[in-house]
Amino acid sequence: GGWLDSNGFALPARLAGALRPYVQKRWEYVAVKLAPDSTGEPLTGTLDPLHLTFRADEPVYPMRLSRLAETRQSLGLYVLAAHRMEPASRIGGERPRVTYAGRVTAKSGPLAELAAGTPFLTAIGQEFPHPERISGDHVLHRAADDTFQQVIYEDRLRTVAGVPAWLLTVTGGPALVVATAAVFAVRRSRRPEAPAPAPIG
Repeated sequence: GGWLDSNGFALPARLAGALRPYVQKRWEYVAVKLAPDSTGEPLTGTLDPLHLTFRADEPVYPMRLSRLAETRQSLGLYVLAAHRMEPASRIGGERPRVTYAGRVTAKSGPLAELAAGTPFLTAIGQEFPHPERISGDHVLHRAADDTFQQVIYEDRLRTVAGVPAWLLTVTGGPALVVATAAVFAVRRSRRPEAPAPAPIG
C-alpha cells in the first residue's frame, strides 16, 4: 500500500469491496501510473501494450470491477490458445458472440511470435447494458475448433439529385411517358393557328 499512497492512488470504499473476491483468491495486481513528460502538460500520444505473464489454474478474464460502471459496457476479447475458447456463461450481460475463430497463419512477425504454441485465435464480443448485473469473471473453456468469420455488409442508398435511384427505376418508365406526353401537349398548344380565310367579295 505504500507505493500506491505515495503515488496518489486513493482506493474508494466501493472499489475495496469489489476487490475483496480477488483478495480472497490471492490474485496479484498491477498498478500503472501514466504521466506526461512535463508537469502541467496534457497526456497525449500512443501507449505501448502492456505484456503481463502469470500462472493460472484456468483461463479467466476479470470482469467483476466493471459492475461499478455507470454506463453501458462493451467487451472485445481476443484469446490466443491451442484451441477455440469461449466464455462459460453470460455473467450478467447479453449473450457473448464469437466474431472470429481460426488458426493464425502468419509465418513471421509479431503475430506469429505471439501465436507460437497458441495458434487458435478467438475474438469474442459482448454487451453489458446494465453493468451492475455483472455477476463474476469470464471463465473460458475449450470449444470445438470450428472456424468462423463475421461478415458485415454495409448497404448504401444511391441517389440521383437527392431522389433514391431505386425510385427512379421503378417510376422512371411511367414518368418518361408522362413527361413525353406533356411535352407533346405543350408543343401542340403552341402550334400557330392558320389565318382565317379572307372573306369573299
